[in-house]
Amino acid sequence: MRRFTVAAALALASVLLASCGSGSSGSGAGSGQSAGPVDFKIAYGATSATNIPLYLGIENGIFTKYGLNVSMVLLPGTKAPPALATNSVQLSQSGVSDMAGAIVAGSPFTIAAAVYPWMFFQVYGQKGMTSVKDLKGKTIAASSAGSASDTAINVAMKDSGLVRGKDYNVVYIGDNGPRMAALQQGVVNAIIVSPPTAQLAAQQGFPDLNDMIAEKIPYGYGSFGVNKAWAAQHKDTLVKFFQAYAESVNLGRSNKDLTYVVEKKDLGLTDQKIIDSVYDVSIAVMPDYPVVQADTIKATISNSQNQKVVQADPNGLFDNSYVQAAQAAAK
Repeated sequence: MRRFTVAAALALASVLLASCGSGSSGSGAGSGQSAGPVDFKIAYGATSATNIPLYLGIENGIFTKYGLNVSMVLLPGTKAPPALATNSVQLSQSGVSDMAGAIVAGSPFTIAAAVYPWMFFQVYGQKGMTSVKDLKGKTIAASSAGSASDTAINVAMKDSGLVRGKDYNVVYIGDNGPRMAALQQGVVNAIIVSPPTAQLAAQQGFPDLNDMIAEKIPYGYGSFGVNKAWAAQHKDTLVKFFQAYAESVNLGRSNKDLTYVVEKKDLGLTDQKIIDSVYDVSIAVMPDYPVVQADTIKATISNSQNQKVVQADPNGLFDNSYVQAAQAAAK
């Protein structure tokens, strides 16, 4: 019996030593390895130049420095809210109109940031067209119903004298790439797209019927939506994300060469003139700490096709506390 007890004790000691790690220097229990980066998934609605800060942060290790393993998932238009509701993704980089539509429908979300608070769309038509008035009896392609591109069509056509559904139609065919292909193949008469697809359309000779980027129209093109319950439970993680995001924006501004690398790799650009143009209209003017302005929300939802969205209180759709906490931590 005594031999069994000693053997058992030795076995138990061996297990305990193994669990402590063979590399221990005897400096105490706190000397074990720290946990790795936290997985952090972001849904994005389109291949757009406003994704550049995310690409920079991922590829230059900025998010990792803040303890985050950030990855991106393409979920156009209304596909992102269900993923956000189930915490399959932690953030959704979507248009304000997308998030507002989900919120008024009862989804427990809030808009935590406005990464591009101006219009980021241009309308390109078939060759021979000269203005949006030429779209009478024609078809325009957008991403999905209620998306940023869908709502922006109402802004683009406001002064045309044409009535949606009567004088022109809107069809939904997904990301910027499929819209561009539809224009090239003559499937649609016009498309509403953002950079870099806008520059590619111009390069191929398609006429720009309405350049809303140049006008700097207040509009919630890009925002970060978050599940309120998840955000409340993971405030520190979300604040770290926005700290890293701000650092990524500033890296892109201070080092054009690194931005050019991600434009080539992640946006597939090769023409230097287009690369420069995309830089100038995106990261060069994007806010590092993307605080939401009520006027931006109001300007966006007022153009929605959804009357519940139009009537929503702008102040009830966003929460700046996470971005502001990140900004305060940097001081």
